[in-house]
Amino acid sequence: MKKNAGRPREFNPTDFLNVAQALFWEKGYRATSLADLREKSGLASASIYKLYPDKHAIFLAALRQYMDGGLRRLTQRENELEPETALTQTLDFFAQLTAGPDGSRGCFSIAAASELLPGDEAVRELIEYMFSGLISRLTRILQKGQKKGVFRNDYDAGVMAEGLFMMLEGMRLYGKVKPKIENLRRSNAFFINSVLALPVSNDK
Repeated sequence: MKKNAGRPREFNPTDFLNVAQALFWEKGYRATSLADLREKSGLASASIYKLYPDKHAIFLAALRQYMDGGLRRLTQRENELEPETALTQTLDFFAQLTAGPDGSRGCFSIAAASELLPGDEAVRELIEYMFSGLISRLTRILQKGQKKGVFRNDYDAGVMAEGLFMMLEGMRLYGKVKPKIENLRRSNAFFINSVLALPVSNDK
């Protein structure tokens, strides 16, 4: 008789949510079944139900994990880099995601919003959390740059941040047709140049 026969696979919540995220992202919420989640994760129903009461709860947890990862990366750039570098690296990160092998998947947050809104209040709250989180972090980066004289001060930082946010989310949607990264980077350079402080003229 084999030792540990029938022993359930060890449950790692993060690993499980990574599997769930990939499935929901690929198939959508409605087309993903609990049987799919069990098969892909290799976990028994009892292990899953210890933490998540149903498929909807799993979806929300996977979506939140995805969002927190994105916000954490942006926060790190905001805290560790000079404003212009933080903004440039953020735009290039989005360009690489969009033009990369998985770019055609688009953004998981947008996919969730497109499928479940309006109608799912819990998803709406998460989408608002993500979008407002991105805009607030971009606003702080731009404000820091304005204080240092790097970014233009004739526009409110929040207005520029919201415009940037819409461009970045649109870029992820653009990824579905596999754009060339050099085109994305040219557009990013245009945006950076549009928010840089204008040189002071010595003309009298």
